[in-house]
Amino acid sequence: MTGWNLFGVLTVIVTLFALTAFAIAPNEVESLQYAIRATARTSFILFLTVFLATSFARLVPSALTRALVRERRYIGLSFAASQFLHAVALIIYIRTAPDSFWVGRTPATNIPGSIGYLMILLLTVTSFAMPARLVGPANWRRLHLAGVWIFAVIFAASFLTRVHQHAGYLVPGMIMVVAMLLRMAERFEG
Repeated sequence: MTGWNLFGVLTVIVTLFALTAFAIAPNEVESLQYAIRATARTSFILFLTVFLATSFARLVPSALTRALVRERRYIGLSFAASQFLHAVALIIYIRTAPDSFWVGRTPATNIPGSIGYLMILLLTVTSFAMPARLVGPANWRRLHLAGVWIFAVIFAASFLTRVHQHAGYLVPGMIMVVAMLLRMAERFEG
């Protein structure tokens, strides 16, 4: 399974995961919260796969790791689709239960997510031939490198700043930190 077929299958899996999470909650507000968490988790897994694909291919060369490198574009677009579903669930949640969403939030807490969604838009658009040609290969590389590192920092910070709410956030936060260190080490080694 490659290319757009891979994108389609991954997007269907993400959608089914979100719908299942939505369906198992006892009420509408919790259903939206479950769907938001589900799409955050699928987004994290897809992002981590894209973020580490090249590092894994260099450190553990195999047919699987080479396939991950070849399919990064489609896995990345699946990440964008997962984030789109995440945004839709967030918007519905904000409209359904604004008091619940805004508790403890300030305009500053929305800055990382806003930057992240801007980067998703830029990276998605430049994943297609015409826009990629317009920005040029060097700028494309800079944009995509900056984008993945912005996502990495957002994911790490998002998880690690929530550890005080639930210890379970420590594991994905540390996975992201280790992934960042691995990617940096691989880059300096290569």
